[in-house]
Amino acid sequence: MKKLSEYKGEEALDILADLLEPAIEVFADKEFARLIQAKQIPKAVKVALKNHKSAVLDIMAILDGADRATYAPGVFVLPVKLIEILNDPDMMSLFRSAGETAETMSVSASESTTVDSE
Repeated sequence: MKKLSEYKGEEALDILADLLEPAIEVFADKEFARLIQAKQIPKAVKVALKNHKSAVLDIMAILDGADRATYAPGVFVLPVKLIEILNDPDMMSLFRSAGETAETMSVSASESTTVDSE
């Protein structure tokens, strides 16, 4: 699995585009984000694996350059790969940004769009 910082140019843009949606899903989980902030990585991994199976597999397949339709890592590989991802500072920066974006979008969507006339 390549680190996010190893991708350059158009390949980097493609990876970012592919990772954005599953990253937003995982980091929008308030419990996951809280555990990451508290540096409780094993507990955060458990939350991600339990609550966001498809998104986690999408992220891993993308980073492994594998076809998501056939991607099936073993039981002992999953937590190790996820911990690798969570220990990559560039990846965490992307995920935090994605989570903040998701939170902002949900707040903005709930705000009133009525214009007051004077």
